[in-house]
Amino acid sequence: MTEKLKLETTIAKGFLRGIKIGTPLALTYIPGAVAFGILAKTAGLTLWECVFMSFIVFAGASQFVAVNLITLGTPVAEILVAVGVLNMRHLLMSSSMSKRIPLNTRFLEKFWIFFEMTDESFTLASLQKEDYLSPKFLIGLNFPLHLTWVLGTFLGWVGGSALPDSLQESMGIAIYAIFIGLLVPSVRDNVKALTVTVIAMSLSTYIKLVPCLAERINKGLSIMITAGIAALFGAIVFSKKKNKDEVLS
Repeated sequence: MTEKLKLETTIAKGFLRGIKIGTPLALTYIPGAVAFGILAKTAGLTLWECVFMSFIVFAGASQFVAVNLITLGTPVAEILVAVGVLNMRHLLMSSSMSKRIPLNTRFLEKFWIFFEMTDESFTLASLQKEDYLSPKFLIGLNFPLHLTWVLGTFLGWVGGSALPDSLQESMGIAIYAIFIGLLVPSVRDNVKALTVTVIAMSLSTYIKLVPCLAERINKGLSIMITAGIAALFGAIVFSKKKNKDEVLS
C-alpha cells in the first residue's frame, strides 16, 4: 500500500513539475498564436476551423504555411503534403525521446506525448538530468504549450474583429514578415542554413521566371519542390563535408 501511494505521488508530482517547467515557455507562444488567429481569419477560415487546426496540427511554421497555401488556392492534397514534409523532423525527435521513456509506458501515453511535442518542449525535456522521464512529466510539460497555442489562436481570431477593416486587410502581408523574422536569426550566423535558403529562393525564382514551368507548377507545389531540393542538397553536401573533417581530425 505504501509503495502504491508513493508511486502515485511520484507520478502526480511529475505532472505538476512538467507544467511548472513548461508554463514560462508557453507564454512565449502567445504572440505567434494570436498572429496566426488573425491571419487565419484574413484567409477566410472560420473560428472553429482555425481553432481545430491549432489543436490538431499544433505546429506554428506549418500552420502559417498552410494558411499561405490556402490563400493561394492550393489543393488540399498539396497542403497536406507540404505540412507533412515540414513536420518530418518530429519523427527524429520522437525516436530520440522514446529512448528516455520507460518501456512499460502505455501506447496512448506515447501517442499523446509525441503528438504534443514541439521543438521547444523537446529541448526542455532533453535538458532534464534524469535518465528516464515520466510520461506524466512529459504530458505536463506539453500541456501548457498546447493550451496556450489554442487559446491564443482563439483570441487572435476573435480579437481581430476589433481591428479596423483596413488593418485586417493588410494582415495578409504579415505572414511574409513572420517568415522573414523566423528566417533571419537562423541564417545570420549559420552558413549552412544561409546556403540552403539561397538555393531554395533561387530555384523558386527560376520556376517563376520560366514560362513553361510557371504554367505547369502552381505556387504550392513550387514551395515543396524547391524546399525539398535545397534540403536534399544541404543534407548531402554538408554531411560529406562533416565526415571529411572528422577523418582529417
